[in-house]
Amino acid sequence: MIFTTRIRIMITALTLIILSSLITRYALIALVVLIIIFRNDLVLLTLSTRHSVGPQLVVRDNYVYDPVNKLIHSFLLAEPIHDLLRLSEDRFVNLVNEMLLRLNLCDKCYVAFIVTSDRKLIRVSMVDEPPFNDFKAFQANAVNVLEDYFMLKPIKGDELRNLINQSPYPASSLVIVLVASLVVPLLFGVLGIIPWLTFATIVIKHYLSGRFTVNNGFLFGRISARNELMTSKLTPADVYSLAKAFHNTISDYALIISGNSELSILATREYHKASESLVVKERGKSYPGLLYWRNVIDRLSTGELPLRLMLLCNRGFEYVSTIKSKAASYALWVPEGFLLNGLSHDAAVFIPLIGGRLRLSEGGRVIRIGVDSLGKPVEVDLDSLPAGHMLLLGPTGMGKSWAARTILARLIKMGLRVVVIDPHGEYGNLGLPNIDVSEHFVDFLNPVSKVEGKETILRVAQSISEAFNVSDLDLILSDLGGFNEHEDFREAFSKAAEATYSVELSYIYSIISNSLGRRGLITPEELRQGMVLSFKSILPNPELTAFAMNQVTAYLYSMFAGKMSKLSSILAIDEAYYVMGSKLMELYVRGLRKSGLGVMLITQTLTNVSSSLVQNMPLIIMMGGPDSYIIESMSYLKLDQNEFEWLRLGLAPHMMGNRSRALLIEGPVRRQVLVDLDPRLKPTNN
Repeated sequence: MIFTTRIRIMITALTLIILSSLITRYALIALVVLIIIFRNDLVLLTLSTRHSVGPQLVVRDNYVYDPVNKLIHSFLLAEPIHDLLRLSEDRFVNLVNEMLLRLNLCDKCYVAFIVTSDRKLIRVSMVDEPPFNDFKAFQANAVNVLEDYFMLKPIKGDELRNLINQSPYPASSLVIVLVASLVVPLLFGVLGIIPWLTFATIVIKHYLSGRFTVNNGFLFGRISARNELMTSKLTPADVYSLAKAFHNTISDYALIISGNSELSILATREYHKASESLVVKERGKSYPGLLYWRNVIDRLSTGELPLRLMLLCNRGFEYVSTIKSKAASYALWVPEGFLLNGLSHDAAVFIPLIGGRLRLSEGGRVIRIGVDSLGKPVEVDLDSLPAGHMLLLGPTGMGKSWAARTILARLIKMGLRVVVIDPHGEYGNLGLPNIDVSEHFVDFLNPVSKVEGKETILRVAQSISEAFNVSDLDLILSDLGGFNEHEDFREAFSKAAEATYSVELSYIYSIISNSLGRRGLITPEELRQGMVLSFKSILPNPELTAFAMNQVTAYLYSMFAGKMSKLSSILAIDEAYYVMGSKLMELYVRGLRKSGLGVMLITQTLTNVSSSLVQNMPLIIMMGGPDSYIIESMSYLKLDQNEFEWLRLGLAPHMMGNRSRALLIEGPVRRQVLVDLDPRLKPTNN
């Protein structure tokens, strides 16, 4: 029997006993029996007048059970894959209807969406008893369905216990409850001592056993009392605008949804009753009820699902009447008396398909990107990404490099080591050592890892072939293969320039030898600490620039590849179109997954870039800009019309208050975002 139903029975019996005691005081014996029968409910109800007492929850490794209500819960950390702000009105409503239909909720099944300021949770619940076979089947189906709409992470063990956040109620509560209950002996004399002692014994026993606890999680002070959304015919446009208004207004709330097999029958019965009252009995006050139930019937006939809903929050919302109540953990109780009739369009207003934090792990390294169009923060958890790679894409003047500097500065503050390939001298304000590659360069012919000399020569030869457009790879291999691998690259290329039979290759070798690292070599230890490598001095030679960028990447690859470790360093490559067309870059990006080194590619275009390389970038930020630029990138990033319209309205950052309009893509999750740009890192004329 549901908790609230038992409470009603207990109160009715208590009233009858008190009335009977006016005739015979021996009726108090029945009061003792009543206290014993309803001992759990009575203690829980009494203590809840003093504190937000939780139900008797049994917390296991991956579920929570309420034996009084026979209600079992499992919890999931969730982030929406689909975003209200980038869905059309019809698509948003259809998506929610589809999800609710697939969940196949029965009257004893519940799905709750719980949103707090720092996370979103989904609670899957059902009225069931051990061994919970029905719940296991329902849960498996629910998780399978929800995975198509949310990124999910089950909450287990200590994390689950911390989430429920229960603690023993204080002794002061016990004293107050026992003193207040002394009213029974005062009213009924000596005979009243017997029920008071019985009650006191039960309360103290519960206190000592710790069966009841104060619940400090999921506390809400307002409960929905009337679903006013049922009174109108909500179009997709109405639902869409209401959803945006709700999520812009309410930050902490819980929506509990259950099946409602009786609503169709109820609507038909109440409609005919109101119709008969209006026509036969000529009662004009029946007209609103007639319209109400006619509206419900019409909405059911268009395919909306009948549901039961309960909205919990801490502040009012214009379109749903809520009543103030004592802050309590109603999200765990699911009091039947507060569930209201509702339809799927009503639920769509509250279901959290809204942009926000792109993270699932607790305690991860989170970096703020900006805000969505509702002003809610958009953040990325680096530790939840499959690799630390990211791609920043945008046309000139739209804040691409400014955004890169802002993100890199936040990464440095987090403790990550950053190496920047800086073609234009735009990253000098990051507080890192600034090295001119024409003066100091890495010894790329002698990588850090124990790689065979032949393999190193092959990679360097391929890089020369791609960067300088030389087709005779065998000749390059022959020229470079005869030199001792322990010589530094300057001496090796100087000798190769003298030994080769090709005038073209002799010129290329001489450029490499004479233009890079003329005053010395950068050590691996210096590189690990982070630096900005300025390419301004060699930028007039695009072939040499492309080659040198590849060698820095290859050298860092040799330092990190194959070492499974937490992300600790970032290689940022501005004007990355120099190297993104290289087959070697795709190899490096793939090989650096979970290696401790992430690659940030900053580029204006994806032309001639392998789609496989783009697919291996777990985080993409595409800045807004002109139509031609967006159209060029549409096929690579599979942009839809809403995303196109969002990006094409992008303006230069100084016209948007140091922000850039962008699309953030993290796997299947796509967010329309305004990227925050640090004014201290604003570009300056060099």
